[in-house]
Amino acid sequence: MGILFQKLPGPIYPAYLVVGEYSIALEPELITSLKEIASEENDLFLKDLVSRVGRNRYLREMMEAEIAKSENKAELVFKLRNTLKDL
Repeated sequence: MGILFQKLPGPIYPAYLVVGEYSIALEPELITSLKEIASEENDLFLKDLVSRVGRNRYLREMMEAEIAKSENKAELVFKLRNTLKDL
């Protein structure tokens, strides 16, 4: 399935980060924090994404595994950044 952002209509959790079969609720403050790192170099962006969203070792490992499965990391980052703009 990969890794992607999914916008939600609610104010408490306005978005999820979908990682494989799992969804991680993102608070507005976290979304703002992720938008601040969006202009970073691709590998650094992915590393910071994992460190900011991966609240525990299990989440970090799950995110890293999905990122590693991606055949084209530049395309993955492009999609994540574009979706992140609209959250």
